[in-house]
Amino acid sequence: MTSQRCVEGTFFNRSLHKCQQCETKYEIQKGHYFTENCGWSDEQQQVESPYRPCIDGTFNDGSQVVCRTCSSCQPQHFIASACNTTSDTICCKQGEQFFNGKCLPQPTQTTRTTTASTTVHTSSVDSSSPSPTSSNFPDPSQSTENSISSPQSLMPFIGIYVCFGILSTLTLVCLFLFIRRRSKPFNEELKKCCNGASHESLSRKGIARYEQAVSYNIINDCNNDHMPGLSHLLATEVHDAPLKTVLNNLDVLEELVLVLDPDISGAKNTRHLAAQCSFSFAWINYAYSMKDHKSPLVAVLEGVVTKNPDWTVGHLAELLTTIGRNDAVEILAKLPADV
Repeated sequence: MTSQRCVEGTFFNRSLHKCQQCETKYEIQKGHYFTENCGWSDEQQQVESPYRPCIDGTFNDGSQVVCRTCSSCQPQHFIASACNTTSDTICCKQGEQFFNGKCLPQPTQTTRTTTASTTVHTSSVDSSSPSPTSSNFPDPSQSTENSISSPQSLMPFIGIYVCFGILSTLTLVCLFLFIRRRSKPFNEELKKCCNGASHESLSRKGIARYEQAVSYNIINDCNNDHMPGLSHLLATEVHDAPLKTVLNNLDVLEELVLVLDPDISGAKNTRHLAAQCSFSFAWINYAYSMKDHKSPLVAVLEGVVTKNPDWTVGHLAELLTTIGRNDAVEILAKLPADV
């Protein structure tokens, strides 16, 4: 001992005239213990180092002033971390794994999921196998159960979908504008036709489009033999009179408009008459859309007269009979015989 006055682990403080613990003068160092009297003599002289390293089989984790003997593992335990000068032996139970200084239950199955493939790691412990060490177990920080792709990886796909949606919308808008622009001239010329404009006043291009949209079959056979039930209703002069006669007789025309133009359930009307003349569905709908300004029946009759000036009242009577409107035929019979 370097001091005759103080016991081991203390030193003599001449200013206080008493012995003090070594840790009051020096910090405790891991893996070391204090020398006798901290290396100080009674004359307050430092004769040697205050520390000495722990010998094999002992350790000091910084909580004691002396080195302690290393622990040994109990049965059914294995050495997870061997004893050294700064830490004691760490023992884990069979079936546990050592991670970050702790014994943790060993997972039986760890699943790692990625966008490309799925990898399954399975670990098992055999009681007859040698005691495992920390190197036998996977690092939990390196595996993630059911990991999900980060939002950043989905950004390219989201961008593609957004661009595709914008392009599709622009395409539909352009198609709509193109169709609307193409149909505008046709609607204007069709309107002229329904208002009684002469067929010759239309341009050649308009005439071709008009004839394509408003085409109908000319009935060549107008003999009374093909019109049963009409001979006793229409006088011969009325039957052979030009179809324009109906347009000129406002009284008869008004009655025909009243019975044929309305849409009545179960009764055929001007729509069916126009269809018999092979008017297109679009033309018929347009004529009815202008009903507040002009009668659809008048538009049909004017269109037929313009296209076929040789048609007679008999042709109209036959068409009315075909659609089952004998009441309209009776109205035609009111035309004066001296037409």
